[in-house]
Amino acid sequence: MRHRPAGEFFDTLAANARRARVPEGATFELTYGCNLRCVHCYNPTHRVLPHELTTVEVHSILEQCADLGLATICFSGGELFVRPDVFEIFEHARRLGLILELISNATRITPEIADRLTPIGFRHLAISIYGATKRTYERVTSVPGSYDKFLAGLRCLVSRELPLTVRMPVMTENAHEVGEARALVEGMGIRFQYCLDITPGSDGDLGPLTHRLSPDAKLRIDLAVKGDRPPTRDDASCRASDDFFGCACGHTRFAITPYGEMNLCVALPLPRYDLRTGSVKAGWEVLKRTVDDARPSARYECPDCAVRAYCRQGRSDAWLETRDMSACLPHYKELATLEKDLDEHRRRRRAD
Repeated sequence: MRHRPAGEFFDTLAANARRARVPEGATFELTYGCNLRCVHCYNPTHRVLPHELTTVEVHSILEQCADLGLATICFSGGELFVRPDVFEIFEHARRLGLILELISNATRITPEIADRLTPIGFRHLAISIYGATKRTYERVTSVPGSYDKFLAGLRCLVSRELPLTVRMPVMTENAHEVGEARALVEGMGIRFQYCLDITPGSDGDLGPLTHRLSPDAKLRIDLAVKGDRPPTRDDASCRASDDFFGCACGHTRFAITPYGEMNLCVALPLPRYDLRTGSVKAGWEVLKRTVDDARPSARYECPDCAVRAYCRQGRSDAWLETRDMSACLPHYKELATLEKDLDEHRRRRRAD
């Protein structure tokens, strides 16, 4: 039997799913409850509200996902470990044959929780870091004592040799500590990533954007961390493409909210299909139609844009800020222009 690298396997799985127009993965936000109050967060409430899905409802949705042929499910929040039934959910998903991933801030990870995570067999755990120092970290989270809990939780996970990546959302409050955060994480033998995208709240609140770096500050971070390596398509989750909907939304992936709404993406909360009154299978058909029926408005500039190949703006960015997926956002156009100018400078320098 031929053994294939995991990356190659999942790339092939996604490609086959896209051709067949069936979903291969989903993000399941189990709760909006969170023990932190991060200044940049898109979370609309941070509280566990009474109408979040019950354990039985979550199990039913997972069973429908498995029946539809899903391979991977990524559990997130909020902070998913505020749910007392989280391990029941993990174990049920594993019994269904789903490949599991999770996103957490690690502040609620104890030795006991880390021990329970180990045998479940997660493919990947993504842990958020908000600063390399206590002062900066807690300036972002707004919760005293959260930095020490984060470090303790992370060390618990590292000691169990779980498959970790630590990710840093970079914003005005912590941009000066990207290098220190990378050194801290890599010094523990963990892969480090950072993300420059700060988005509006999923409820339309534009407040988080006040913490977003300027385009030139973003470029400086990229240059400081990556050096002279040109940006790649992997450097952004959603870039401009030849198709109006070129991302995985409604093609191979979808998202589910804590209230049972099935959407294109966590960052694109449409069409809010209600899984309490319908099924995952029927919802997928609605999502496909949502994508297929989407048409550019008069604000659509992408086909003739000189910096399109460098643009990091996705449909979700435009919709969250303007409620028009076609809108060209000045922030992203300025960043793309800077990247294009830098790329052309590199080309001229190599030619010389």
